[in-house]
Amino acid sequence: MENQDYTIPKGKKVVFVGRFQPFHNGHLEAIKWILGQMGEVSIVIGSMQEYGQVNNPLDFKERKEILEAALKEAGIKNFKIFGLPDFYNDAAWTQKMLEITGLKAAETVLVSLNDWAKSCAEKIGIEAANQPVFCDNLSATQVRQTIAAGSEWKNLVPSAVFDYLKNEGLAQKIADCQILPEDKIAAFVKERLKSAGLTRAVIGVSGGIDSAVMAVILGRALGKKAVFVWMPFVRSCPFGKNVAKLEAAFKFKAQKIYLDKVLQTFAKALPNGGNLVYGNLKPRLRMAALYYFANLKKGMVIGTTNRTELEIGYFTKYGDGGVDIEPIADLFKSEIYAMAERLKIPSELMEAAPTAALWPGQTDERELGLDYFRLDTALKLMAQGFSPSEVCDLANIDAKKMQKILDRQKQNTHKLSMPPILKIKYK
Repeated sequence: MENQDYTIPKGKKVVFVGRFQPFHNGHLEAIKWILGQMGEVSIVIGSMQEYGQVNNPLDFKERKEILEAALKEAGIKNFKIFGLPDFYNDAAWTQKMLEITGLKAAETVLVSLNDWAKSCAEKIGIEAANQPVFCDNLSATQVRQTIAAGSEWKNLVPSAVFDYLKNEGLAQKIADCQILPEDKIAAFVKERLKSAGLTRAVIGVSGGIDSAVMAVILGRALGKKAVFVWMPFVRSCPFGKNVAKLEAAFKFKAQKIYLDKVLQTFAKALPNGGNLVYGNLKPRLRMAALYYFANLKKGMVIGTTNRTELEIGYFTKYGDGGVDIEPIADLFKSEIYAMAERLKIPSELMEAAPTAALWPGQTDERELGLDYFRLDTALKLMAQGFSPSEVCDLANIDAKKMQKILDRQKQNTHKLSMPPILKIKYK
């Protein structure tokens, strides 16, 4: 056992931090070790907003329940369980930890194997210590991989956890989540093309992160049967460099179609409109061009809307929302970035401010009023059943900004369904 000689200072209270994906025998032994020195322990489930991913398959409720079941089975009573979402700001994360646990920095010891969590704690005067490593360095990653491999894993977790994961179907969920989303996406596209009797996929690349990851996946899955189209509205488009970087990195060539004159001609035939009215013409013209290529090549138009955009209706109806399939629409923006890292998307695209480029200077985050990290945190927590007020409190989100997002969701509901049909005829 590593770090077995560490003694928790007298008068201190302990916070044990982990993601518990899932809770295993090593976690249980660490809690027993803490309680061997202390009368009670506060257990913080970190990254509580994350779920359904390779490293974070279980949601907060599931993690909390397996933890409670394991501790009850072990006869442990002197504990409190809290949930804590991630923050970009180290100090904000640590202050929120103290807030939810009701502890003070000077009286607290944070016990964890997470270097980032320990670093955050130390920055504001909280003592941090490595938890002892039990069970031959057993880790949650090892448990997940063993489950996914179909090997025996009953001996890796408390029996109550084993029963819960099996009975609730969560072992299968963990195994399914070990398949990378990019592999699932490639298989989905191939299956949809086959069922439609088509052989090609058409995608518009913009220089942004969403179309980049989808383009790379299509290129790897379909080779020359993937058709890439870049449709700038200005001759010196600033996103051209990003498109060129993507082409060079992944050895494909996008067909360049300038739509500036088409837009100008179209706009002259219409009444004057503001930024939003005029700007929405752009994705609708791109949609028309993509379907032209789809008809020409006998292909299917592939969408690039992510779940964050989908949930709040942040896309143009019959514009970038006018596609045949949406392969990445179950992945939040933060998950798109994680996938982009795995796919080795050029850094220029990773670092570019997300924008639909509907008008000069427009950026997604400025228009939405929240950065994507906090927006994703809010949406992920609400997807797990937390109320908007609870989300504001947990994630330090301003209530007015949250209301703006909720209003946008309500106003854009119509974008998520087919046009209503009036039923006139009786059967």
